[in-house]
Amino acid sequence: MNFKFHVLLILPFFWAINSLHAQKNKQKDSIQLRDLFVLLEKKHEIKFSYNDKLIKNKFVENSFIKLPLNKVLDKVAINFKLKFEKITERYITVSKSGKLYQISGNIFDKKDKKPIQGASVVSLRRNKGVISNENGFFKLSNLIEGDKVEVSFIGYDTKTLIVNEELTSEQLSLILSESTTLLEEVLVSDYMVGGIDKKTDGSLVISPKKLGTVSGLTEPDILQSVQLLPGINSPDETASGLFIRGGTPEQNLILFDGIKMYNSSHFFGMISAFNPYIVDKVKVFKSGASAEYGNHTSGVIDIETNKEIPKSFNGGFGVNMTHFDAFMNIPISKKIGISLSGRRSFTDVFKTNTFNRLSKKVFQNSIISRNESVGTELYDSKNDFYFFDVNSKLTYKPSSKDIITFNYLLVRNKLNYVFNTKNSNRYITEDDLQIKNTGIRTMWERKLGNNSILRTNFYSSTYDLNYEYNGSFDYGSPYTQKALKSNIIKDLGFKSVFEKKLNEKSSFLTGYEFSNNSVSYSIERGVKSTISSTKYKIADSGNNNSHAWFFNYGFNNYKKTIVNVGVRTNYFTLSDKVYFAPRIYFQQQLLPNLSFKTSFEFKQQNIGRLLEVHTSDFGLENEVWLLIDNEELPILRNKQYTFGAIYKANGLTFDIDYYRKYSKGVTSATKATEGNIRGFYQGTSKVDGVDVLLKKSINNYNTWVNFSYSKSRYIFDEVNNGKFFSTNFDTTNSFLWAHNLNLGNFSFSLAWVWKTGTPYSPVERIENNGNLVLGDLNSKRLPAYHKMDLSSSYSFNFDKNKKWKGKIGISLLNLYDRTNYLRRSYSSVWDGTKYSIQQSEQLSLGMTPNLVLRIFIK
Repeated sequence: MNFKFHVLLILPFFWAINSLHAQKNKQKDSIQLRDLFVLLEKKHEIKFSYNDKLIKNKFVENSFIKLPLNKVLDKVAINFKLKFEKITERYITVSKSGKLYQISGNIFDKKDKKPIQGASVVSLRRNKGVISNENGFFKLSNLIEGDKVEVSFIGYDTKTLIVNEELTSEQLSLILSESTTLLEEVLVSDYMVGGIDKKTDGSLVISPKKLGTVSGLTEPDILQSVQLLPGINSPDETASGLFIRGGTPEQNLILFDGIKMYNSSHFFGMISAFNPYIVDKVKVFKSGASAEYGNHTSGVIDIETNKEIPKSFNGGFGVNMTHFDAFMNIPISKKIGISLSGRRSFTDVFKTNTFNRLSKKVFQNSIISRNESVGTELYDSKNDFYFFDVNSKLTYKPSSKDIITFNYLLVRNKLNYVFNTKNSNRYITEDDLQIKNTGIRTMWERKLGNNSILRTNFYSSTYDLNYEYNGSFDYGSPYTQKALKSNIIKDLGFKSVFEKKLNEKSSFLTGYEFSNNSVSYSIERGVKSTISSTKYKIADSGNNNSHAWFFNYGFNNYKKTIVNVGVRTNYFTLSDKVYFAPRIYFQQQLLPNLSFKTSFEFKQQNIGRLLEVHTSDFGLENEVWLLIDNEELPILRNKQYTFGAIYKANGLTFDIDYYRKYSKGVTSATKATEGNIRGFYQGTSKVDGVDVLLKKSINNYNTWVNFSYSKSRYIFDEVNNGKFFSTNFDTTNSFLWAHNLNLGNFSFSLAWVWKTGTPYSPVERIENNGNLVLGDLNSKRLPAYHKMDLSSSYSFNFDKNKKWKGKIGISLLNLYDRTNYLRRSYSSVWDGTKYSIQQSEQLSLGMTPNLVLRIFIK
């Protein structure tokens, strides 16, 4: 008993000694909080204001002094429940914080309700935060009442929360809205079919990943899909031959991630040069485009890939009857992602029925079809053709407010055609054609606060066309022929755009754009024999710097009143002139579901595409790009007015536009007048038109009617008695009736198209020297064009987790195999005794099937 008693007496003594020793060690490795504040004041030139009782007998580790100021204050606040408030840049008050709080929850996209991964949730007082996971979940601790918490993600409006008891009592469900400019808000969703929306700035946006089955297509070809829109027509049935409200294809501005495209197709226009599975959206302006877009006089097609870092690896691959492709999106880290894609035709190895039908249309009226008509008994031929495109993109997000991307694009087509006599070297010809477009872009987007964005782009685009012909002949006196053609564009550009949302109703953007265009062409032709040789060469090159300043203001009173007004100032060094390009888009709600709209725009263009006749006997790619100097070639100027109305209610959409376009500076050396005019003349053009869309949705079924009336005319004082005449591709009336039906995993689409036949010039007589005397230019028309297209697809899953998905599809173009005439022309032929008139016609595709198999990996 005595032993236990003595132990109890001794234990407090040892405890006191141990505590004293621990206290001395602690003080040795620590400093008082008061001393820490003194050191911080000297180090950072600041001043703390506090009550001594708050920090009395409080110690911190010596290492605290080595930390950055914000981290020191953060640790002190958490350890001692203190609150630091910055009064000025120098003075900081210290007070008791009270209870610590924690908030948690999930962050979702407002539009599709999907979770947002990578969103930042930051305490502004502590300048510290967390990132949401793949489910959009976040948890942020050590908050005090009154703290401001900022929730942000690139491309979305920032949301600010004030911490209080109510906010922290339950799981939060935060909805973020896309931080697009006011002008890009959706006016009509599912404009014709899912994946096509009409924006409040007058543009139409196609989302290929959401696009339903399109009649005649097994896959969502970018430029073929654009032709679904009223007012956009392709008279020659190509993907790239887009006539937007009567304007010719070279007058359109086509951008791919900010890179200007001078060749936008494969297989001489039949297939788009852009892989649809890496494209996020395609913005199309038929009129009223923002002042940000310049150097074009017709439509704008702005193609953008996804700029978000993928949450996890995903990709896919597929094959159809012309080519195969693959794509993948790879997250390297939370801040870096890579996207890769590639497509290549297999037509140089294996030719399908689909390729043969496309070839028949493409090569008709060319040297290839003329040689094939000779027969195979005496002659042999080899036609090797292939195309491919590759695209890569690196996305880097150094912070929640910055995004940097690097793009590389390569589009290439190559044709090698050899024709020769069998078993001899008497007749050998070879045609070699290569077309290449490469592009590089660097883009930096910086979010300046909640309502401002600064975007800066550097890009380089190079177009390179090279054609070479070699012929060797031996008819007793051997000789050779040679022809060369090259056309090169080097386009280097820089653009910086500042956007600011002024309030809920208005925003503006302003910026500067510089571009340097270096354009050259060279055409050579010669004949060489043992006796003599002849040769000629024509070539030209030019260089132009363009400077543009632009401003655009938008006002949107909750879609009741919409105004988009802008001005662009263009200065072209080659012509040494300044041009003003104002534009306005206005829409006013008249009734709850009915709005009136109008637009006006004035544009200029200093690069064009003209016909060349020196290699026209090849029959393909007989145009060259040229710079316009406003001396020999006039700057192309265009103005356009539109008036219309739009009605939407109960699944019914009715949209109508009347427009008128005037262009000055058009020339007679274009495909719009090919075959009609000898000589080079300058003139004007006039287009009057009406675009109508009527669409009805009933559950999973959509049906719509497109009707377009367009009257496109040219006038040259020296031609056709100074009277207007229709252009070669004028399609006065165009009608499309389409149907789209989704049944579970099946999707069906059917469309019937009817168009007025294109015009041609009749021949009155042929003169003794072989010259044709034409009647009134393009005064006759071909028979009406019509066809029916069908598409169907089936989607399925390989596994229960839906990580692997598949799709099979079939399409039939021109279902009832209608023979349609696209062009008619005349030439004179010498038979050895006299000249005679020869009629030639370009025919449409016959019935053309296509199949597709695709695999998607999530």
